[in-house]
Amino acid sequence: MKYNGVIQRKFALLDKQLLQLNNHTKDIDFDTFKDSWILRSMTERALQVMVEIVIDVAERIIALENAGPTATSAEAIDRLVELNVLKSVQPYSDMVKFRNLIVQQYEEIDPAILYDILENKMENFRQFRNEIDKL
Repeated sequence: MKYNGVIQRKFALLDKQLLQLNNHTKDIDFDTFKDSWILRSMTERALQVMVEIVIDVAERIIALENAGPTATSAEAIDRLVELNVLKSVQPYSDMVKFRNLIVQQYEEIDPAILYDILENKMENFRQFRNEIDKL
C-alpha cells in the first residue's frame, strides 16, 4: 500500500473497534440487545467511530492524490470511486448515511438498525480496508 502513516494508524483503530465490538456483542440475541442500553450505546459509538475512520481515510487519500477537497463525506466516497481506489460507492455511502443518522437523530436509534449492522454489515468495514490496502 502506498498510503501509510496516518492511514495505517486509522486502520489500527478500526481493527481495534471491530475486535472490541465483536467481543462484546457476539452471541447476543436481538431481545437482549434491544433491552440493554449499554450494548446499544456502545454499538452506536463504535459504529460512529468506525464510519468516521472511513471518512477520514477517504479524505486523507483525496488530499494525498491532490483530488480535493470535497464538500461532503458522501462526495469523498464518490471521489475515491472516481480515483479507482474503491470499486463502488456501495456499501460505503450507506455508512455515511448511517453516521448522519446517528449524529442528527441521536435521541434514539432504532435497535433493529443497529442489530442488523452488527449481524450483516460489519464485513463492509473490512472490505473498505482491504480495498485501500490493495493499492
